[in-house]
Amino acid sequence: MIIFKNELPIDHEESIKHIVYSWSKDMFEHDKEMGTVPPNMDYCIECSWNSVMEHLQCEDLHVEICGDATKMAFANCDYVN
Repeated sequence: MIIFKNELPIDHEESIKHIVYSWSKDMFEHDKEMGTVPPNMDYCIECSWNSVMEHLQCEDLHVEICGDATKMAFANCDYVN
């Protein structure tokens, strides 16, 4: 479960994952079309997670991880049991 600190406890995990994987796919396809760098989906996913986190931080939204959410992608966030 991914929630935002000091916000209603709504699980945002699926919507954030959807954004990350959409951006990853776009980045992968762009790299493939450009042909300058061999496309690497893992790298695209990592960049997309970082970008989402930067966007959320710019909006002053602090992510809290609850339960079994993707903890590695949100290593700098608060973890709530």
